[in-house]
Amino acid sequence: MKIMKRKVMEKNNVIIAGIYSEFIDESFYELESLCKTLSWNVIDRVFQKRKKPDARFYFGRGFLEKFNLLFESGNIDYLIINDDLTIIQRRNIERTIENKVYDRTELILEIFAKHAKTKEGKLQVEIARLKYLMSYLVGKGKELSRLGGGIGTRGPGETKLEYTKRYLKKRVSFLEKELYEIRKNRDVQRKKRIKSNLIKISIVGYTNAGKTTLLSALSKDLLYSKNEMFSTVSPITRRVRLPSGAYVLFSDTVGFIKKLHPLIVEAFHSTLEEIVYSDLILILVDASDINFKDKIKVIFETLEELGIKDKKMILVFNKIDLCNLDYLKKLKGEYKKAIFISARKKINLDLLLYEIDRINFKEV
Repeated sequence: MKIMKRKVMEKNNVIIAGIYSEFIDESFYELESLCKTLSWNVIDRVFQKRKKPDARFYFGRGFLEKFNLLFESGNIDYLIINDDLTIIQRRNIERTIENKVYDRTELILEIFAKHAKTKEGKLQVEIARLKYLMSYLVGKGKELSRLGGGIGTRGPGETKLEYTKRYLKKRVSFLEKELYEIRKNRDVQRKKRIKSNLIKISIVGYTNAGKTTLLSALSKDLLYSKNEMFSTVSPITRRVRLPSGAYVLFSDTVGFIKKLHPLIVEAFHSTLEEIVYSDLILILVDASDINFKDKIKVIFETLEELGIKDKKMILVFNKIDLCNLDYLKKLKGEYKKAIFISARKKINLDLLLYEIDRINFKEV
């Protein structure tokens, strides 16, 4: 039974859509960037102003029917929704437009699948995808069993549902066991690092803030880095020498984003928990991003979800080469304790390393 066989991603044409109560926020622009990461063409952007999603159709029913005209007028493959859909909403939207719908989490999982290179990364992505699919099977019993008839009989649809659930649970259990073995190996490596007294530093931040570029610059190791979202799925660790002569370990891991589904956080917990065992955390922020304050908030909220509160942290503003001097002066006045760098241009990396040395020896 090939439940999770995926279509090879092509240059698809899509419409992105969503609702907003007061104004179109950053998450809508992120949605377009997510599509571009998959090389999907955004043909149109459609938004409806309403207080909350309609329980049955997400949009208003009349508004949703307008999508038929858009799909009939051109070669459009998918409708991309900026929220997670319920079973009922998905069913009604797909029945109305007669086209495949992706919600925000599905889109992110497609990107993770594209970027997962290691065995661990692939396992984590598949577990998240399967669990997300399982969440849509809940409540479908009546729909799938509609072919059955007769008092006391069980329809073939219900049998199919039970079989599918059983298969998915069995598959998830098998994958989680494989992931557990990888996690055990990481625990062994972690214990070795603790015994070696090497300081562990995690670079965390919003997706596309330049975390891998920074690690590449610090370690002088050419790492894969691309100007797209979630380019890093599995953690990357490199040894770096500080000005004092001491060596530390820097780790880059998966980026954060708004509306990150709990299932994704759960699936990648074994990767993200590397942050938990860090001695120091670098909060990397894109200084050129006008919405950086909102993203800093998302970063700290995600860290709190992981149970990280009382860790030594350094706020690091990256991409200062993309900012004008007046803006930078104002930013430095507001964030006096932050370090301002350009990982791509290798600006002020020495200041960052000196600050890490200072914190390390001060032991605060």
